[in-house]
Amino acid sequence: MSKKTFDIAQKNNKKLIIQLKENQKGLLENCNDIILFSPAEDIYQTIGEKKRNRIEERKVTIYEKQNGFIEDPQWAKYIKTVISVERKTQVYNTKEKKYRIRQEKAVYLSNHKLSAKQAYKYIRNHWFIENKNHLVRDVTLREDYSRIRINPENMAILRSFALNILRKNKVANINKELYENSLQYYNLYSYQQFV
Repeated sequence: MSKKTFDIAQKNNKKLIIQLKENQKGLLENCNDIILFSPAEDIYQTIGEKKRNRIEERKVTIYEKQNGFIEDPQWAKYIKTVISVERKTQVYNTKEKKYRIRQEKAVYLSNHKLSAKQAYKYIRNHWFIENKNHLVRDVTLREDYSRIRINPENMAILRSFALNILRKNKVANINKELYENSLQYYNLYSYQQFV
């Protein structure tokens, strides 16, 4: 994440939410100080969302008043909202027959003001796309391990083409379907919209 990204978004009048990572230590410390010492503007909380073998609770807290906490004046002019997302997940361990608790906290920055519910919605939508598309490309199609250096966009188009065909045919488990197709290639002809 760089100031340049925020600058481009500001010049083009675009709204931006970006997760703050460990590689921005000074800025992360400043934002954690805001979270510790500033009053929250808005809070949105979900309790007991159950998915598969997990029970999730999320708390999204919005902070808009920086009160001089952000030391770098360039960052201070871009950041309008600091968003704290606390996740508590109870994951059921089938071997031990009990839940294990996992807690995480993430900090996001935005160049515009928004409510906690809006922030929750935008962040959840981002992770939906990340899990449905990028994770499939990285893990199942091994896109990150590709050694293609000349015209890699051609292979990216082929990957997109394959994913679109599988999704059009309502395939739930892409990895399993690719494996089965590798064993019985004539399955490919049964897909709708293939030819």
